[in-house]
Amino acid sequence: MTNDSVGILAAARFLPPRNLALDGIAHAESGAAEPETLRGLGIESVHVFEGESPTEMAVAVSQSAMSEAGLGPLELDAIIDFSVMPQRYVEPAWSMSNELQAELGAKKAFTLGFSGGGSGNIHAALKFARALIRANDDVNTILLAAADRAIPGNRVLSAGEAVTVIGDAATALIVQRNAPSATIVDTISASNGALHDVLNIPGGGMAHPTRLDLYKLTLDEAKYRSRDHMGELRVLTDKMLARNGLAREGIDHFLTANISDDDTEAFSRTMQTNGRLHRDNLGACGHVHSCDLVLNYMSLRGNGAARGDHVLMASHGMGFFLGATLLKL
Repeated sequence: MTNDSVGILAAARFLPPRNLALDGIAHAESGAAEPETLRGLGIESVHVFEGESPTEMAVAVSQSAMSEAGLGPLELDAIIDFSVMPQRYVEPAWSMSNELQAELGAKKAFTLGFSGGGSGNIHAALKFARALIRANDDVNTILLAAADRAIPGNRVLSAGEAVTVIGDAATALIVQRNAPSATIVDTISASNGALHDVLNIPGGGMAHPTRLDLYKLTLDEAKYRSRDHMGELRVLTDKMLARNGLAREGIDHFLTANISDDDTEAFSRTMQTNGRLHRDNLGACGHVHSCDLVLNYMSLRGNGAARGDHVLMASHGMGFFLGATLLKL
């Protein structure tokens, strides 16, 4: 085990060129969705992927991240997939990270993936990547990638009323030992097993393989509203900050998931961000699970964040999986 620093060397995003505006989203939905009921979410449009497989997005965004970092595929020691939505196959032996390894030619990398944590997946991926590098002298560079595409006709996620509108996107990070900036100071996470099925796809898989009408992302309203997600996230982040000698008052920038205006306001109010929360990408991209945090991180880096600033990324993953990551730019 070493005490070497681990940081984000490069970041990239892929946003499909086709845009679907709010009226089009409402028209395409399989359930009842009126534009008027969606406008309060703060989402104006989403990007729509029209290719065959989300892996195509993952390959493109990974190549962009490696190009920015000046790396070739043989320099990758591991590939971590932090996507949320089902991808090309739903089979026990298949993972997008395996296909991504083959498409990139990353012959020296091993692969794994995280799923099920919603917008919290990114914290699990960063936590594992940092720990893996610090625990192994022969692991130095890791690619983290996610490519998420919504189920057709199932972009509006509801819990009694619309909670968010899901878009399509891919993002990638290159995490490396002793990266010159964006040091991953710490990560923290927590899960609540009682909410294991708060967000699920009830059909179209092994349980009901012929019930395509059940193949949609479903949010359990009672379970979703049974917990104080933001309050629990505040307690978790304060614990992480305290063990690093910091408090929320000492954070320069806050980032969270792009779920809705209401969710963002609740985050800002609970965390007392006082103008330090960067509200980017919600209107133009909708909610793209853990990609939200990477999109917002890239916007922050492009809009004047200074070297040495502390950045807190935190998200509640619809309640089941909460996580936070502390960066020092």
